Formats: sequence, C-alpha cells, structure tokens
Amino acid sequence: MADKEIRTIMAPLTAGHVLLPNTAVAEIMAFVKPEPFKEAPAWLLGELAWNGWQVPVICYEQLIDKKSGNAITPKARILIIKTLGESTQLNYIGLLIQGLPKLKKVTADSLLEKQTDGLPDTLFSRVSIDDVEAMIPNIGELTLIVEQTAYDT
Repeated sequence: MADKEIRTIMAPLTAGHVLLPNTAVAEIMAFVKPEPFKEAPAWLLGELAWNGWQVPVICYEQLIDKKSGNAITPKARILIIKTLGESTQLNYIGLLIQGLPKLKKVTADSLLEKQTDGLPDTLFSRVSIDDVEAMIPNIGELTLIVEQTAYDT
C-alpha cells in the first residue's frame, strides 16, 4: 500500500525552515515594509494591505525564540498564510521568510518528529525531513496570539 503524501511548502527562515501544508499558503510576495503597530513586540512587524485585507506580518522565529532577530535581507519575502477561520477579524497572517519556499511531498516515512513537548503554544512540532530541520506552526494558536497582540481582542 502506498504511503499517503501531503503536499507542503518548506519556507526558509534565518535559521531553519517552517513547514506548512500547501493549502495553508495564499501567496508568496516580495518583501514590502509593513505599517508598524504602536507599541508592538519586536516579532510583530506591522500590517499591510493585501487583496482587500489588513494582514499582520510577523517574524515567526522571533515569536518562538525571543533572542532571534527579524533580519530583512535582500532575500526577504512575505508568505501569506490562511488562518483557520475561527477568528472574525484575522483571516490571513504574513510570515517573514528568507528566500523562495520549496514544494515538498511529505510521507510518514520521510518525516521524523524531533520535539513535541515543552514547545511554545504557537509551535506544534519540530521535525526533520530528509535531514532538513523544520518547525510546524500551530496555526490556531498563532492566529489567537497575533490577533490578541495586534488588535487587543
């Protein structure tokens, strides 16, 4: 019996990668400086207008590890991801990434879970795929944290 494949996007960060299901990605765009929020934490880079929506842009690495920086390099891009629809105010989140993501087919045999315990609420798991380390975000929790921080809900 053939392994079930999941089509994913492996997006490069400053140190590591983020792994998302292909269906969660709305667009990959060139980096544009978002309009900053007043008194926001360093990981919340600001907000930009995209396809009629106001989209908060975050540095996921800095949210997970406060010591990480939010480097805006010449390779910087914004990965627009869909939220889970539980929020009425927040339908999309922009993630700062460093370069172009790669399409990756993932199977149970190719995915090695590295860590699930003791992780921040916004991080579902740390994994390894073909010897590449990646983080799988908890999109539901990420949506709640971003919405609460950006919009005081």
